[in-house]
Amino acid sequence: MDTILFITDLHAGSRLAELDGIREVAKAQGWHVEEIELQRLQQPFAKVLDYWRPVGCIVEGSSNLLPEASSLAGLPVVYLDPGEALWTDPAAFAVMNDDAALAEAAHRELAKGDCPHFAFVGWGPRVFWSRRRRTRFTDVLAATSRTCHVLEDPWTLGNKNDFLQRLNPWLAALPKPCGVFAVNDHFASAVLDACRSLDLAVPRDLTVVGVDDDPAFCDNQSPSLSSVRPDFRRGGRLSAELLAARLADPALPPRKVTYAPVGVTSRLSTRRLTLFGRPLVAALDLIRRSACDGLKAADVVAVLGVSERLAETRFKAATGHRITDEITAVRLDHVLEHLRNPNQAIEPIAHLCGWRSTVYLKRLFKRRFGMTMRAWRAQELSHP
Repeated sequence: MDTILFITDLHAGSRLAELDGIREVAKAQGWHVEEIELQRLQQPFAKVLDYWRPVGCIVEGSSNLLPEASSLAGLPVVYLDPGEALWTDPAAFAVMNDDAALAEAAHRELAKGDCPHFAFVGWGPRVFWSRRRRTRFTDVLAATSRTCHVLEDPWTLGNKNDFLQRLNPWLAALPKPCGVFAVNDHFASAVLDACRSLDLAVPRDLTVVGVDDDPAFCDNQSPSLSSVRPDFRRGGRLSAELLAARLADPALPPRKVTYAPVGVTSRLSTRRLTLFGRPLVAALDLIRRSACDGLKAADVVAVLGVSERLAETRFKAATGHRITDEITAVRLDHVLEHLRNPNQAIEPIAHLCGWRSTVYLKRLFKRRFGMTMRAWRAQELSHP
């Protein structure tokens, strides 16, 4: 069995999803995939290559900066979400997040709140993908004659307090209400921290959306953080497919491929709630966290602290739909997430997402999406 290496220099949720996508292709190709995390490597990289003798490599993120990169000479290599030097190298094979599509998705989410003002916060222009997201976001706004307030900062994630000292006065000076696109969820979290210290209400004064959508991170922000979800699994799959094409045709000319985001997970940081205040925020948080655990409308009514009739009336006035509709929508979001995983059998999904009957879910799904769950999965996984 041939071996390919997946070389990464960071431990992140995105890496796990990318690895899942790579393994999908590897299974069809008959490859063994060996992950090499450079930060934990305890022997020279050349020895790793000599031991595994891979037929090709997928190099993730800034791993292209490793000093041992020369060791890869002669091996077919595909770069996944590389830095600017490799993405613009005409000889490189590379797959990358569609940063323009990410920015457009963030804009659509913020525009739902009818914000008259917009802002972007991210790293300085030297960070390639941050610059690309800022450029597209400002271009979208310029197309409708709107301006964008921009803060680009050389923040290092371990030095948050220094960054907040620069961020706070900038946020305080923004015209309100304002929709803020943060280049990733760590920047968005810093914005939420700053808002608390400045006594700015989110989403009343500022609506905030980030990028990466790690539920364990976003759900535990205060308020919970809306985030654009990149399709990291597809990125991994595309990189493995490109490597397979290289191995099948050594004369294949270099290619650059981008992958679009899945969409936006809308949480409380972008939802303008005018009725109920904190009880409604708590109710929506409960639905988001517990919808798949047998949650009932009565549980939500109890959090709202009023009669069932009044709760339903006010909930619909604030959100546009009934409590049960919100629970169903969150459950269906989880259904779609399970369907995107080709290794997840369809039959158990109903139980995993809070329904007792698989038949009921299948009928509901077909009414809502116009096709069966199996057909939706096939369409989603075959999408380029």
